Amino acid sequence: MAGFDRYDNILKLFIHQRSSWTAIDIAHELGGAQSTVYRTVRELVAAGFLESTIEAHYRLGPAFLEFEYSMRASDPLVRSGTIFLETLVEQAGVSCSAVLARLYGNRVMCVADAHSSDVTQETSFKRGRPMPILLSATSKAILAGLPGRRREQLFDAVGPENPEERQSLTEELKNIKKRGISITSGELDKGAVGLASLVRNQSLGINASLSLILATKDYDESIKPRLLSLLTSNAKLIENFMEDAHKGMLQP
Repeated sequence: MAGFDRYDNILKLFIHQRSSWTAIDIAHELGGAQSTVYRTVRELVAAGFLESTIEAHYRLGPAFLEFEYSMRASDPLVRSGTIFLETLVEQAGVSCSAVLARLYGNRVMCVADAHSSDVTQETSFKRGRPMPILLSATSKAILAGLPGRRREQLFDAVGPENPEERQSLTEELKNIKKRGISITSGELDKGAVGLASLVRNQSLGINASLSLILATKDYDESIKPRLLSLLTSNAKLIENFMEDAHKGMLQP
């Protein structure tokens, strides 16, 4: 391990399934020298990214909460989620979840979400959880809004590898960009329908989407126009909010 990778590789071990590690276990898992791992762990503890627990174990530290607080206060996309999503869910008038997601490397990440009190459909999109970029209305809306070169780079990195599938997806994304709306059924979560609108801000370099996700049993064509209208109008509100924040008109 060298450079920033020393820290990144260690922190990425602390996933939900295993949130506690010893330095010896880390060294065995990563195959690095124990002395390097011990030194790196000490540095991460000193900075608050890890904290010691019992029996020489370590877990993620409170520094992440401090950074999350800063993001909630300063990131215009995250801030917009706390302002608009709860109202969007109420306006939808149907059991659903609202998801605000953005491009995250070669994946997509939910940065804010809201749920109606009677929500029946579980969604894989959870705040802070990276998700695949080729599946779901949420992800495809983001893909559709990307410049062609960036989209091709993503295709090269994560697929599809089959030329026919790649061409088919490209055409689908062109149609999504033209309409400004993406709709999928069961692509990521079985029994779920997703409707998503593009959310972009070029000056901030933000490529995102706003989605409503609901159970297939709660969805029919009669409510589709209203839900799409809500999505597009709220997406525009979020874009305007981010632009005002960028211009310094909105203070944290």
